[in-house]
Amino acid sequence: MKRFQWLVVGLALAGLAVGCGDDDGGTDSGTADSGTADAGMDAAMELCESTPATMPPECPSGMGIPDEEGLMGACCYRASNASRPDAPEFRVSALRIREPATLSASLVRSALTTALDEERFNWLIRITGADSDGDVTIETGFGQRNADATFSFASGGAPAPGDPNRWNPLSVTGTISGETITAPPIAETFTVPILDAEGTSVVLELPLRSFELECSVMSDDRSCIGERDGRVYQTNHGHLKTYVTVADAMMGRVEIPPIMASLCNFIAGMTSNTGACTDVPQADWPTPPNARCEGGSCSESCDPATDCNAWRISGGFAAHGVEITD
Repeated sequence: MKRFQWLVVGLALAGLAVGCGDDDGGTDSGTADSGTADAGMDAAMELCESTPATMPPECPSGMGIPDEEGLMGACCYRASNASRPDAPEFRVSALRIREPATLSASLVRSALTTALDEERFNWLIRITGADSDGDVTIETGFGQRNADATFSFASGGAPAPGDPNRWNPLSVTGTISGETITAPPIAETFTVPILDAEGTSVVLELPLRSFELECSVMSDDRSCIGERDGRVYQTNHGHLKTYVTVADAMMGRVEIPPIMASLCNFIAGMTSNTGACTDVPQADWPTPPNARCEGGSCSESCDPATDCNAWRISGGFAAHGVEITD
């Protein structure tokens, strides 16, 4: 990403109060309390579950979508799933985070959108056993883009420090009904990185715990979840919920000049803090944790000032068909 774009992201995270419009029709202030966030999630879920799957129009041209190979089709998929409806494969093409506030500001969302459009933030989803209603296997995790425009799930090789397998995908048994897929929380943690403009260095990693696919509605040919509308993807066909624990965030870094901070300070809204986030009383964090994760499960039954130990991350997403080669 261009240096100026990283600068404005840094300004947003440093404390700009930014109101932002929602690409699926809602609004938020970036400072919503837990009750408002819960209401927003309920509304998004209702919209996701009630929106019929359709075949979007042809992908608009000249919108900054990488298509040097001329591979984009309807709704901007790279590979149609029409010939493999029992095993559709997707890459997340848009992510509209609604909470926490530090990740939901409009400038941050713009930066994520750019990384997704430039295929430097590659989050893959593979579904198998979708030939009839019932159980399906859902595999999800980070993917590398190959030279032929296909993708491959990571298999070891995540850079130090940290577990070299932290980018590897995880699987869960979900459910398909018609064109709608849901999945319960995944107990394990997987990490999705965002790469720099050259696609070689990590600028941010998101260690996602108890990831849950709350709702995703595929198009008729199962090539799309959501559609491209002008310069943005509509994210009302997919909804997810996951968590980042304080302990996991303390191990991560955000290296987006001028921001050089731990992931914990980043999410807590203390990017100017040069010490550990835990050096500051949790009650004084601008964006305190709002959930508690223990033993592979997470809930919101905790006190943000004392015993909450994780941030709930929720939002809408879009995804388009790709070919996953491994």
